[in-house]
Amino acid sequence: DKGAEFYQSFHIIVLGLDSLEARRWINDMICSFVTFEEDGSPTPGTNLPMVDGGTEGLAGHVNVIYPGVTPCFECILPLFPPQVNFPMCTLADIPRTPAHCVEWAKQLEWDRVRPFGQEMDLECDDPKHMQWLYETSLKRAVAHGIEGVTLKFTQGVAKRIIPAIAATNAIVAATCANEVLKLATAVSRHMSAESGGHYMMYQGGESVYTNTLSHERNKDCPVCSRRAVPLTVPPSITVAQLIEMMKEDERLRLKNPAISVPADTASGMKTIYNPLIQSILEKTKANLDEPISKWVSQSGVELTVDDPIMATQKQVRIDFE
Repeated sequence: DKGAEFYQSFHIIVLGLDSLEARRWINDMICSFVTFEEDGSPTPGTNLPMVDGGTEGLAGHVNVIYPGVTPCFECILPLFPPQVNFPMCTLADIPRTPAHCVEWAKQLEWDRVRPFGQEMDLECDDPKHMQWLYETSLKRAVAHGIEGVTLKFTQGVAKRIIPAIAATNAIVAATCANEVLKLATAVSRHMSAESGGHYMMYQGGESVYTNTLSHERNKDCPVCSRRAVPLTVPPSITVAQLIEMMKEDERLRLKNPAISVPADTASGMKTIYNPLIQSILEKTKANLDEPISKWVSQSGVELTVDDPIMATQKQVRIDFE
């Protein structure tokens, strides 16, 4: 909810966030501040260091990110395991656990009922949405003789929250504090490729194990390298199909994108679909069934994409088959 000026007022950014989505957003914001010299190196003072700490049960990590030098969070996103999903047949027909009831309400019943309006997507941080999700999940659980659905449990399943382990949190928090001290005072060398690795991983499941390593920057990263993501599509692909492709593409993983194309207008762009602003959605939703070739006549044209999961706009290059 804060503007760019707020984040630029700090010297070091420490992340203790609870989701990949939140990390992607702040990573994109901080990387957008970087300016580059003629030799391609970041201009000193524009690449604010980030110290990212995260835990998942008995596992944890600390990652020191220097935008333009180390891989940003988007560069290493493919390393994170995919979220657990349940078979649709289980959710729809034979729920066996409390989690099945919550996922049924979240994935199936919400879209069927749309309790807060046809255009309103489920927001897990909205108390009214979570109350509806809890009550609907509880009815499903009672109907199938399943116990254990509470509001707290519903929030945990819907937001993919994993119970915290105090010992893991303490180890990761101490490591983050240690790296911030190094960055702020130069009392010692912070984690980096030169010092043995910018990424510390901790595993405490069966024994205590830790290791420090480095990853490679993605030279085609749409965030820290600011590269347009190429998509090869048939000219007949519709805007709706293109949006689904953007959501599923591993390089983008968008949530609810708005799309603009180059045009002969005062701004140089024309919005062909925007679900993020209700008044514009009403004017552009008819374009979903139109082929993208209606606005893009040749390969190489770059679309501008806005998405809630990103802090800044991204470019997608269309190449026709």
